[in-house]
Parts: sequence; structure tokens; C-alpha cells
Amino acid sequence: MPLYLLVTNPFSSRGLSEGQIGRVAAEFAAAGSHVDIQRTLGPGDAERTTAELRREYAAIIVAGGDGTIAEVVNGLAGRHVPLGILPRGTGNVLAKELGIPHRISKAIEVILRGKTLRLDAGIAGSRRFILMASAGFDAQVTALAHRKRQGRFGYACFIIPMWRTLRKDDFPEITVEMNGRKHECFHVVVANVASYGGPFRPAPGAIYNDGEFDVVMFTGPGRWNMVRYGILACCMSNVPKDDIIRMRTDKVSLSSEAPVPVQMDGDPAGFLPRTFHVRRDEVTVIVP
Repeated sequence: MPLYLLVTNPFSSRGLSEGQIGRVAAEFAAAGSHVDIQRTLGPGDAERTTAELRREYAAIIVAGGDGTIAEVVNGLAGRHVPLGILPRGTGNVLAKELGIPHRISKAIEVILRGKTLRLDAGIAGSRRFILMASAGFDAQVTALAHRKRQGRFGYACFIIPMWRTLRKDDFPEITVEMNGRKHECFHVVVANVASYGGPFRPAPGAIYNDGEFDVVMFTGPGRWNMVRYGILACCMSNVPKDDIIRMRTDKVSLSSEAPVPVQMDGDPAGFLPRTFHVRRDEVTVIVP
């Protein structure tokens, strides 16, 4: 009998209810499989649970958002246990990139078929990310939103932090070093996938298994440029702009003379300096 582990985050936006958890277990049982259930209790719990696995599972099923998936990826630390995804979180960027259906029964069908795909991961020190890392405006918003976090976490939690960050108008210059050259900007996205979250696609050409990041540098200073960049990303604009630099690389270093926050896969990740590099085929995901 195939054995699966379900890691479910009850604090994720649109997280699984107890009734839904029971239905998930019942659908796997009807297919001749068994599911162990692990409910996370707070930030970091999914990573600890995964790191402490004592059984051999056919796959780890993640019911949550991109943050929960990132925790499981870091808990696995390169072990190729396949990940099945039941998209339940705020952004669900990875599920959308891979075409995984949001309807639970359809997502379970995908997992039971077991078709897998290897994805690259970004590495910064000992931490991994699948989607993107960034430094500057959005990382400041992310850090503030997580400090104020209570209960379930959705897009609405970012509105006030975004407004407060824009009012400060304090965006230090960032030095980006890659491919033997240095660039200066005020916001930078290191993308492994095309989407960022919601309607934003700052790197529409990024591919999750091509061995390179798409690095997008926003060189205009000040709050109004940050607003303009957000609108451009929301419109999925890839039209060349004099103050937006796009490059591809497998390694990039970011630094600043001022304390600039960093986020990875939508969670706070400390401050610059940081060096990111690509690790090929680091994560195995079950896909349609």
C-alpha cells in the first residue's frame, strides 16, 4: 500500500478544513493508499516535520501556499522525495506555473498518477527557494507584513505594509554583481519562475529548469518609480525600458551599504549581502 504524508497548514489562506482533510484521506484510501496527517502549528513547523521524517513516503503532499512548500523543500534539503501539491495558499505561484488544478479532487488525481518533474532551486547559504528572491521595496513590505501577521494570511495583509513602506520613501541603492559586471539599482528580483504572485510577472521569460535565474534590476529611485514598476509587472510588460535591466545568470551577488531586507519565496530572509546560485534538478514535483 503506497504511503503518503500530508503536511497541511491550517493558517494558510483558504487552508484545508478538518472535513476536507478527512475527504483527502478518504480519496487516497479509495485508491488503495494511506495518508499520514501532519498539521503545522506555526512558521518553521513544516520544515522541521520534513527534516525529521522517519518513514519512507511515496510523496509528501503539501496543502498550503508557496511558503509552506518552501518550508518542505528546505526540510528535504535536496532529498528527492516527490512533492504533491494541493494549492490552498494566498499566491499559489508554483501550482499556477506547473498547471496544477486548484480543485482538490483534481489535484489528488494528479498526485495519484505520479508524473514527476525536476525543478531547479536557488541556493543562498543553506537556504533554498524555488520561485524567486528579491531585495528592496517588496522585501520591506514582506518583512513588515510578517511582523504584523495574525491568523490566516492573505493578500489583504499586505495593503497597509505596502502603504507604510511607500510613505517612507527610503530605498537604498543595491549593488548587483554577476557575469563579471556590477550594476546599481534600487530593487532587484532574482527569478526562477515567470510569476511573482497575484497578477505580477516581472520576469515573464524565466523558466524553472533551465539552469539560470532571470535577474530584473529596477534602477529608478523613489516611491513613484516603485509604483510604476508594480504597474508594469502587473501588466506583464516585457517591453524594454531604459531604467529596467534584465539579465540571465546562474550566480548573482547583492550588497548594499545600508540595511536592505531580502525575501525568498514570499518569506523574510534577513538582510543583504546575499549570494544566490542555481542548483540544477534540486526538487522533484508531481505534475499533470
